[in-house]
Amino acid sequence: MIPLFQVAMSPRAKEMLAELLTPKADGSLYIGEGALCAKLEKELAETLGQERILLVNSGTSALKLALHLAGARAGTEVISTPQTCLLTNTAVAETGARIVWADIDPVTGNIDPNDALRKISSKTVAIMAVDWAGRVCDFQTLRKLTRGLSLIEDAAHAFGARAPQRGDFICFSFQAIKHFTTVDGGGLVCPGLALHERGRLLRWAGLDRTRGDSMRCYQRIAEAGFKMQSNDVNAAIGLANLPDALGRVERCRENARTYQQRLRSVPHVRLGPPDDDASWWFFPIRVSNPIAFEAFMAGEGVAVGQVHARNDINPCFDNAVSGNLPGVDEFSAHQTNLPCGWFIDSAKLDRIVQAVEKWSDTDEARW
Repeated sequence: MIPLFQVAMSPRAKEMLAELLTPKADGSLYIGEGALCAKLEKELAETLGQERILLVNSGTSALKLALHLAGARAGTEVISTPQTCLLTNTAVAETGARIVWADIDPVTGNIDPNDALRKISSKTVAIMAVDWAGRVCDFQTLRKLTRGLSLIEDAAHAFGARAPQRGDFICFSFQAIKHFTTVDGGGLVCPGLALHERGRLLRWAGLDRTRGDSMRCYQRIAEAGFKMQSNDVNAAIGLANLPDALGRVERCRENARTYQQRLRSVPHVRLGPPDDDASWWFFPIRVSNPIAFEAFMAGEGVAVGQVHARNDINPCFDNAVSGNLPGVDEFSAHQTNLPCGWFIDSAKLDRIVQAVEKWSDTDEARW
């Protein structure tokens, strides 16, 4: 079976972990947030072309921290897309802010800037925009239409993606099967040094870990924070994996280009527009019946899937502001995804394309 995702783990990770986990001559061992975390933050910022980045313990923590810094609280509203991982929107719900569902582009799956504009109220503090499959949302239009609001970019799919403009806050996931992994972890880019420094304190209870106090409990905390810091064990794995990360993204782009060329004329299979700047964590297509397609492709030895289902069908979001969402209806009814990762070589890609072509000849494939 060709998998939809696969863990990318450098053999260097074993060596780095062995060194970290070997006690020093005096028996001491340090595995918390330390020098390796600081080193990974620096190297990540350089790799991603950012001035600075905060390392946290998950992509979800990055979202929660961004929402907190943006002012999401009880009595406020956050405009979000329902077409995403469940954790995108549970992060909003946990702040106490009310979710207002915005529609999406039925072709790309990304948030519709014009519909987001229509949903803005006096209570709106932020817009959550998700880079579906690694295609960066239209932040140029969002920023033009929604001045004064925080644009939070859920870039969990979009490590290494490029775009002329990004969100004010950019939230990355380094979970196990992402382009770049620390086993679990995340990163947050904040707009400006002041918010970065505030986020640095808040990720660990509001404590300033750079002060070198032997007993941090003596510090006086101005703002209550969270338990979101990373540790040197995860950072060691990340430092081992980072040198190859952008190369893996480029391999995903090459696979996406090949899919565009070879599938664009296949009957009953619909593609989004090409995008050489996307990171293509998976390759989205639209078919008549995604569930039937998934079963068919499994029979051909290829794992495919919808990856994320629309969130607004879940009872945990019953208090969200809903409405007519034709783009979500269309996209969620037909979207599915092909393996596009760094592990898909030309032979596997041939098998996948041939299986899709075989599907297109079946009666079930017809729209």
